[in-house]
Amino acid sequence: MYQFTENSDRSISLHDCCATAVALNGNELSFTFADGICIGKGHPRNTYGKPVMTGMAQVDFTLPKEDPESNFTCYVFFKKKNKTIRKEFSIEKLERKMREKGHTVEFIYAYKGHDSIVYECVMWRKKKPYSRECQLIITTTGTSYSWNELCPEK
Repeated sequence: MYQFTENSDRSISLHDCCATAVALNGNELSFTFADGICIGKGHPRNTYGKPVMTGMAQVDFTLPKEDPESNFTCYVFFKKKNKTIRKEFSIEKLERKMREKGHTVEFIYAYKGHDSIVYECVMWRKKKPYSRECQLIITTTGTSYSWNELCPEK
């Protein structure tokens, strides 16, 4: 489906990139980025000398085969009066919110450990409150980044 696939995040960034869909197929957790992902100027396919966005892209996280859903956690933070409430969303609930309600997830920061990645994100919504902080924790055995073209005009 995609022309290019990289299994390393060297010179690839999800910072400020918005996922528009998520799906779990077997033990592959896939995020679709309709507006693309960022390919850094040090990437061998980037000949523009500056960071460049791709066209539509997909990022696949390979989850451990035993109980893949337990290797993904999504916390969404809600304000109630002067308190912050943390609610856990399943993959199915996150997928439904994105598909039915048009929510997107903007990736802000990534903290990488030995076999897990913590993403600090913003969940964008179509009604008030228009944004909510969220956190994705993914235990993965591998990540691949796929796209078709670089779009230097973006």
